[in-house]
Amino acid sequence: MEKAECCCCCCCREQECCEKESKCGCEKEENLVECLERGWQKSSLKAWEDVLKEILKEKIRQKYGAELDKGAQAFVDAMDKSWKAKVTAAKAQHEFKEAILKALFNTGQ
Repeated sequence: MEKAECCCCCCCREQECCEKESKCGCEKEENLVECLERGWQKSSLKAWEDVLKEILKEKIRQKYGAELDKGAQAFVDAMDKSWKAKVTAAKAQHEFKEAILKALFNTGQ
């Protein structure tokens, strides 16, 4: 029974090769033409998927672009406020630590 192809190359039929070797190749009991054909088939499927994604992204932007832009702007504005609050809190904490150190080490002056 044939094992599922591993993630490292087009022609590896043994999952263990990923664990044993850093790179596998078509030379292992594999017909080079079949190996390359399988690679082309996998690449073709990926290319079709990429094209379909791009088409969908274009259609979504056309239909909902303005709303998505407004949502993105609202998110960025909220993130900006949150960041500024974190900076203010960090500054207050730093000033508090400086005040404590000054109180501890400059008490006699």
